[in-house]
Amino acid sequence: MTQELIKAAAYLLEKIERRPAPAGEMINTYLATHKYLKGEAKKEFLALVWGVIRAKARLMWAYPEASWQERIEKFFESGLPDVSKAPKYIQWEVPEWFLNHVPEAEKELPALLETPPIILRATENREEVLKALQAEGIECDGCEKSPFGIFLKEYANLKNTKAWKQGLIDVQDEGAQLVALDIGVEPKQSVFDFCAGAGGKSLIFAQMMQNKGFIQAYDITPKKLFELVKRATRAHISIIKIILKLEKPDKKFDHVVVDAPCSGCGTWRRSPNLRWNLTEKQLAHIVKVQGEILERACQYVKPGHYLSYITCSLTRDENEEQVEKFLKSHPNFRVIKQKRYSPYRTGTDGFFLSIMQKG
Repeated sequence: MTQELIKAAAYLLEKIERRPAPAGEMINTYLATHKYLKGEAKKEFLALVWGVIRAKARLMWAYPEASWQERIEKFFESGLPDVSKAPKYIQWEVPEWFLNHVPEAEKELPALLETPPIILRATENREEVLKALQAEGIECDGCEKSPFGIFLKEYANLKNTKAWKQGLIDVQDEGAQLVALDIGVEPKQSVFDFCAGAGGKSLIFAQMMQNKGFIQAYDITPKKLFELVKRATRAHISIIKIILKLEKPDKKFDHVVVDAPCSGCGTWRRSPNLRWNLTEKQLAHIVKVQGEILERACQYVKPGHYLSYITCSLTRDENEEQVEKFLKSHPNFRVIKQKRYSPYRTGTDGFFLSIMQKG
């Protein structure tokens, strides 16, 4: 690798460190404006940048006085430094305060250091979709756990494929697919996706419902819902209705799904720089907001039906403890299924699901 590329990597990494945004977004923006990076040089550059991002704490511990350019040079020349004598939080690349918030931290946190595969969801028969992708030169195979899941064996520009343009695939981690499958919505049911975001859950629910029934999607950020409209159109889904303002809870639903805003620590494999932006104070605020959302969402559940609470987090605060607090103030609900998904447990991103039935 040339000195010019090492300097470019140092510049980009310093920029990433100053902004609380997913590293992937900033890397893509950088590549779009630096067209000279292509082919093998681009692959080598990306491997170096992501490798350094994933090893930030270890590199800083091993080379405390070095500049980022010097650390990058050492990483490029020698790989990961020996950190066997470093504190566990350094070895596991998390803030020190975070250790006490994660059950089985000694297993979960090392697993978060792994590089995740790109996972797709087939919106039609998976075998046919696999054949279509492979015919376009995409190296892929079916996931073991989700019947809709497809994993890429190497990076590919999916948006140029016919499968993407025809709505045969969408990007969605296998863990998110497993959460939806465990919730188990069925055709002709009614679902309220209370924190819909860009609509990943709504879309897989519509697929599970065979595009029969009704899904209402709401999010506090309307811009995300417009992305859901585009994705639903591409996937030929017609049962999703977005609302931009919460209506009175006169209408009740078979399933109310709260994919709550959270710390996002379950996705740190994909956005490793974000682990350094979370503070204990922010976590406490997130927990408070989650409780308020559950309080509102539970009003829309039909008697005898279901409230599903989801996070992409590994912390007790946002997961089991949040559910316990909710149940104490809502004794008419009971947990019928509760589960964790994670790089350690299921080989996926980190998710938590609690399905509660209303009496």
